[in-house]
Amino acid sequence: MDLAYRYQLLPMSFSCLTTIVLLLGSALALVKDGRDEIDRLALLEFKARIADPSGVLSSWNDSSHFCDWDGVTCGRKHRRVTILDLGSKRLSGVVPPHIGNLSFLRVVHLENNSFHAKIPPHFGHLLRLIRLSLNNNSFSGQIPSNLSYCSNLLVLDLGFNMLKGNLPIELGSLSKLQGLILQANSLMGNILPSIGNLSSLRVIATSGNNFDGMIPETLGQLRNLTVLSLATNKFVGTIPISIFNISTLTWLDLGENKLEGGLPSDLGFTLSIIEFFILGSNHLTGPIPESICNASNLKLIYIEENNFTGKVPSFSKIKGLYRFIQQLRR
Repeated sequence: MDLAYRYQLLPMSFSCLTTIVLLLGSALALVKDGRDEIDRLALLEFKARIADPSGVLSSWNDSSHFCDWDGVTCGRKHRRVTILDLGSKRLSGVVPPHIGNLSFLRVVHLENNSFHAKIPPHFGHLLRLIRLSLNNNSFSGQIPSNLSYCSNLLVLDLGFNMLKGNLPIELGSLSKLQGLILQANSLMGNILPSIGNLSSLRVIATSGNNFDGMIPETLGQLRNLTVLSLATNKFVGTIPISIFNISTLTWLDLGENKLEGGLPSDLGFTLSIIEFFILGSNHLTGPIPESICNASNLKLIYIEENNFTGKVPSFSKIKGLYRFIQQLRR
């Protein structure tokens, strides 16, 4: 091909290339706008299907971009909804399934409202979710098993609702979970032994339910655990020795169960930073270990309504300690 002819073709080639780039840019913009539209419509459906007596969602209209609506936070780059913060807004009704269309959601705060009915399984579509806070509502039914699809979940807070049934086995696969908060529901059955494999767990709060059976020995594997609250259930048997070896514990509450057996003699050394030690209203026996006095951070010890024997250790070195210990039989 003649060199001059090639040079004549170059401008035409650049022109075609420019056209293609512009078309691609337009197509990408349309795709982006389409994705934005999904979020906008999902939020509007959410607003339309719940009751908002205080008008906190009044900014949710087409006079502004949805990223500027109250309670909504978007990512800086993609302008997709990443946080929905509607806690304590006096909202009520049934959470619509459209919330599952907000595929970039990372944090959901719907606590302290009056939502009812079942927790939508559509939360399980939110694969980027790291925090789901639905506590202090009136949710009923069972915990959706497909919440296990939210593999990035760090905090699952479903406390103070009316949930029932067993814990879904699938929850034992949430390997990044740091907080499992389920207190004050009507959940039943056993605590899953697989919970002991969730090595990132820092808080387990399941008090005020109807859990029964024995406390799993595997919970002692949780070396980052700071709070273990299993009070006011129907647990039986002895307290696993492994629980007393979780040196990171600051709060241990196993009160108001049907636990029996004794306490290890060295618990004041193995639980050296414990602050709240609550084992009241069980069937525990034997002496109260003298070593408990070495737990110098102790703020509250409540072990009344058991069958301990011997003498009460001297707690004189621990300042500001609240003690609830019944007179022991010798």
